[in-house]
Amino acid sequence: MSDSTTRPGRGNRSEPMAYVSHAVRSIREEPIPGETVRLVVTAADDADIADLRAALDPLGEVVDELPFDRLLVAVDHDRVGAVCTLDAASAVETDATIGFPS
Repeated sequence: MSDSTTRPGRGNRSEPMAYVSHAVRSIREEPIPGETVRLVVTAADDADIADLRAALDPLGEVVDELPFDRLLVAVDHDRVGAVCTLDAASAVETDATIGFPS
C-alpha cells in the first residue's frame, strides 16, 4: 500500500509524492528524539543518483550506493519527513523492509 498524497507540480497538474513504507510513515508521524534510522531511498525517474545524493547530504549520512538507483542513508528520526518530500526520491523504505542487513 502506498502513501497516495500528491505535491504540487508545474502548471495545473499534481505529481505523486514518493512511495513511503508503513514503517517510515510511522517514524515520520511520531519521531523519537535522538534516534536514527537507516533508509533505502530510490531515485525518481527524472533524477540520477548524484541528484539524490546531493538532496540527501544535508539530511543525513549516505552510507552506501545500492543497485537500482538507490542509496542507503542514516538519518535522525526528525529528518525523515524531509526525506519523504524530496523531489529526487521516488520511494523511501527502511533497510529492514527490503531485507538489507544491518
